[in-house]
Amino acid sequence: NQLMPTKEQIDHAEKITNEFREKVGNKMKVFFVVPDYFSDRPKKCMNGWGEVFMIVTANGDVLPCHSARVLPNIEFPNVRDKGLMWAWQDSPAFNRYRGDSWMKEPCRTCPEKEKDLGGCRCQAFLLSGDAESADPVCSLSPHHHLIEKAIEDAQNPVLKAQPILFRNDK
Repeated sequence: NQLMPTKEQIDHAEKITNEFREKVGNKMKVFFVVPDYFSDRPKKCMNGWGEVFMIVTANGDVLPCHSARVLPNIEFPNVRDKGLMWAWQDSPAFNRYRGDSWMKEPCRTCPEKEKDLGGCRCQAFLLSGDAESADPVCSLSPHHHLIEKAIEDAQNPVLKAQPILFRNDK
């Protein structure tokens, strides 16, 4: 939690980013992805799982987001096997979290489910152990207390001295 930025640090970074955007104008597109820990509802992760974004890794694996490999029991397609079109349209991995049939409560009946699609699957898995659970950022999630605790810990860090770890004998 010592690496989690405070709300003030995020606001400051966003201000600097916006100033840089004004300075460079249309010469480049500058993205600033704001963490959603300080919101009551999660963001639609990557604008929706398998909706508008994909990554092809160096070995040809096709992923719906940068972190998708952390999810267990999903075999991601490889462009060398069936091609990019199949990976995007027909692969079980890309279709797994499209739509809302996979959702559990509270997402399944939430009036905002179309807006946030349950949040980030990777964040849900890493914090709750279940990729199909509500993103813990959501105040309706049974795991929301984990986000609140992380924010509290980040606001009040307890710094402990760590011994220096030498990687080699030199």
